[in-house]
Amino acid sequence: INRLMLSIKKLGFVTPLIIIKDDGYKIIDGQHRFLAAKELGIKELLCIAIPSKYAYDLMELNIEKQPTLREKCYVALNVYRIYLKEDSRILENDTRIMDSIELPYYVTLGLGYEKDQKLFGSAYESILKKIDTFIDLPINEAYIVREKRADAIITIDNITKDVVEKIKAIGIDHPFLHKEVVSYCNPIGRKRKVEENIEEVFDKLRCNLEYLLDHPESFRRD
Repeated sequence: INRLMLSIKKLGFVTPLIIIKDDGYKIIDGQHRFLAAKELGIKELLCIAIPSKYAYDLMELNIEKQPTLREKCYVALNVYRIYLKEDSRILENDTRIMDSIELPYYVTLGLGYEKDQKLFGSAYESILKKIDTFIDLPINEAYIVREKRADAIITIDNITKDVVEKIKAIGIDHPFLHKEVVSYCNPIGRKRKVEENIEEVFDKLRCNLEYLLDHPESFRRD
């Protein structure tokens, strides 16, 4: 924002904001420019208004750098909620939603990040890729399912954090310990085809973590 303020002072405001009209105006491209202009006391900005149906694509494509997993999940969740608002009975596995959201587990983790800012979401990504698919339910019902999945991941992550502390106490510590603990307790390993459903996998993962919580020395032996 500071760099943009310097640019605006030197060159003026040369790149319009891109907005959609949806319960007022929403900025799809140019949030930082808007904040910089606001800091400078600029009262009016040139904008390009586009149909709201293109918002999904711009939210996905308009990135200045490679987004983090957390950022991808927030974008996916926002797009998901737009569909939820527009038509609550559309199936979650409708092609329109699957074309707009890169991976379904982004929505699950997005809900998880909203509920717990300290969630170590990337530790569970390799598991979720295999088991969290688009749901054959109306999106308003699928949303409830995803909230329950997010709660389950948060519960598992809290146990993982306790396990990590136990393992640190026996002298093992490194930057990737959290991910390594989840990988160690992963009940599906490198299976290409997973027979269990997502709830069963979560239950097994939680049980494995709870065992490790009581027997942290087994991590050292293995």
